[in-house]
Amino acid sequence: MAVYHGKVLELVAIEKSNEKSYLRIKLSFEQEAELFWNVDSETAENLMTISQFDENHKYRLSLHTTLDTIKKHYISFITRTYRDKSDRIYFTCSSDYKNDLDSIKNTQSINDIKKFSFLSTNLSAIDEKKIEQTNEQNKLVISKGYKLSFKWVIISMISVIFYLLFGYSNNSYLNKTSINKATMPIGEIETTEVNLENKKNIFTPVNKFEKDKSTQSSLPYIELDDLITYSIPEGYVSLTFDDGPSKYTEAIVDILKKYKVGGTFFFIGVNVKKHPYSVRYVQSNKYSIGSHSMNHLKMSDLSFEKQEDEIIQATKAIEDITNEKVVLFRPPYGALNNQTKNIIHNYHDKMILWNMDPKDWKTRDTDKIYNDIHNTEASGSIILLHESQAVIDALPKIIEHLQEQNLKIVSLQ
Repeated sequence: MAVYHGKVLELVAIEKSNEKSYLRIKLSFEQEAELFWNVDSETAENLMTISQFDENHKYRLSLHTTLDTIKKHYISFITRTYRDKSDRIYFTCSSDYKNDLDSIKNTQSINDIKKFSFLSTNLSAIDEKKIEQTNEQNKLVISKGYKLSFKWVIISMISVIFYLLFGYSNNSYLNKTSINKATMPIGEIETTEVNLENKKNIFTPVNKFEKDKSTQSSLPYIELDDLITYSIPEGYVSLTFDDGPSKYTEAIVDILKKYKVGGTFFFIGVNVKKHPYSVRYVQSNKYSIGSHSMNHLKMSDLSFEKQEDEIIQATKAIEDITNEKVVLFRPPYGALNNQTKNIIHNYHDKMILWNMDPKDWKTRDTDKIYNDIHNTEASGSIILLHESQAVIDALPKIIEHLQEQNLKIVSLQ
């Protein structure tokens, strides 16, 4: 298991001191420590635009970054929680931020943070030390240069006083006589210097994943609570479709629509990039979408970090299209281990497995697929299917059979 398992990085505030930007964080690992993290101003600004620090919202920094090979920058995300709801918000970050984050997540003891120059438990101590260093450097400046700088300060002050005395009266006159607002002197325009603290107070973030209640699905569904789900309550059944999106996706949706039943699609990230329209088609028809990893690799064979990368990349590919949070994940081949569970738990996601597998991927035979479901007690089942022509051909008969059993066919949420 990766050494950073169990670390939680809470973002408490974003502060600025001596022209430097700091993330105030709480690192929970063995014990809890409140720290100041010196980051580049661009990453700090990107985080500020998606954060609103108050008693209602909590923010957790992801320990993961991924490289956008097209735009040539790194991407990470924060998980924002409000009461019992959470959403994932992505932001761009620098290579320095990525390297610092790697140092944090790979440390094996909280005591090791003392060796990181970008972290400190006392912001004022950092600033005082920097001031002392600056003063030492200033002592090297020759007296003539210092006097020259002082002379220019005096000249600047006299200029300001002159402007206040004479510029104000001129501006007042222009303001009274001007007809066109476009001619109003710049000095009359009220300006406010906006710093990080001001932004914290005035910025209201847009919830990227907030759903419009007027467009929520009217299809039957069940909302799941468990970290891992193999089955659903008696009287219900769920049809799930893996390995899309594909050329078969829209036909499957159309059949589900015709019978007014639910359905859940687990998409592979690389296929999402090939068939973005199919993703939108599933979403626009109010069916549930989950992740099936980025490259359909066997998760239990991968390291913690590689598993995390497979899940996050696929999730982001889907979310970039739907603008809705993806919380459902199905591991390829049903292969998982404790590391997989830890990742899903860390991101407040839900892992969906199954308890009925007609092995449609193996037979590709319409009759065998239907007969396998027909001859099995389906109540409470999550049925595993894959996007294919054989499934399309069998699906109407499968739905009619389940409805004859008075089972409600639901989407998973």
